[in-house]
Amino acid sequence: MAEEIVYYCQECDEKITIEQLASLDAGKCPKCGSIEGFSTFPKDSTNGFKDDAVILNEAIFLED
Repeated sequence: MAEEIVYYCQECDEKITIEQLASLDAGKCPKCGSIEGFSTFPKDSTNGFKDDAVILNEAIFLED
């Protein structure tokens, strides 16, 4: 069974699935309403933003 990818709000650290991410209203976090973006690492992660981190924000969803 494949492991589900989860993303973390970079403002409040709310965890969401890829399916929830795809249905966000204008890229806003469903918990805090921030458009700070989402990462595959929690905000307080000790490994920070390494090359394999993925950060998503509303600009990605608005591209043509």
